[in-house]
Amino acid sequence: MDYRTLGKSDVKVSEIILGCWAMGGGYFGDVTDRDSVEAIRASLELGVNTFDTAEVYGNGHSETVLAKALEGTDRDKCVVISKVFKHNMSRDRLIKACERSLRNLNTDYLDVYFLHYPVDDVPIGESMEAMLELKERGKIRAIGLSNFSLEQQKEAMRYGPVDVIQPCYSLLWRYHDKDLLPFCLENDIGIVPYSPLAQGLLTGKYKKTDVFTDGRRRAALFQPENYQRCLDVTEVLKDVSARHGKTPAQGAINWLLMTPGITAPIVGAKNVKQARENIEATGWRFTEEEYAEIDEASRRFTDTLPRYALFFSTEIIEE
Repeated sequence: MDYRTLGKSDVKVSEIILGCWAMGGGYFGDVTDRDSVEAIRASLELGVNTFDTAEVYGNGHSETVLAKALEGTDRDKCVVISKVFKHNMSRDRLIKACERSLRNLNTDYLDVYFLHYPVDDVPIGESMEAMLELKERGKIRAIGLSNFSLEQQKEAMRYGPVDVIQPCYSLLWRYHDKDLLPFCLENDIGIVPYSPLAQGLLTGKYKKTDVFTDGRRRAALFQPENYQRCLDVTEVLKDVSARHGKTPAQGAINWLLMTPGITAPIVGAKNVKQARENIEATGWRFTEEEYAEIDEASRRFTDTLPRYALFFSTEIIEE
């Protein structure tokens, strides 16, 4: 397991970050706390030192599960990330939200605290000033922005430094290639993308004949006009990954590890088996030719994809 520094901060994260969204329950179906705790502890044993959660994941439940799993560990050797949601972006609410997350996580500080989404009803300056206050008080070590456009990020940076961003990014979702990622690379800002497996589309578990009746049917990539072509990308990924004895999911993660500017992908796991499989994406690399082969298959799809507002909706932005 390699470890990478988040931008200009002094926070060093494992090259894979364990995403704890599913551990809050809800969107991803039933997940037992026991399985979640075991997945976190197995990840720790295999070198993962970084864990990503948020106040909105199960209304704090994900945070409390993570706290339980980390009991008895050396806190200074773990990197704990959380996020404040839209309804708590005003100064006083943001401070209280951070304090609540600290209690849930049973810790005195967060290594990284993210503004989860941009909002229109609270000036970004007010939110950033609250983040800076928390940093000065030692409650957080680094400041992050999640789901912000480049324009929104530049506005936030007028009020203080941003150490890391958390965008949706994968072989099937690459809107930030032309602006946000180059800007962060040039300005030494960490990038920890979420949904690296595109909600399972890059795992190889789906078939072109599958029909969805759950929340996925409302997501952009699961629409009929996109779904079949997504699986075409997965087939190429599957073939190239198999040359290394790896699954397409492991290949998708490894491709991100090789992508310039990406610090560490956030990869979710519901149990020990999934956590171990994710970690097996490390310790090897595609050849440059294989990376390019996968990249070309990806771009054949993403270059023709309409500009969707969010991964989780079908709203298209007029450009």
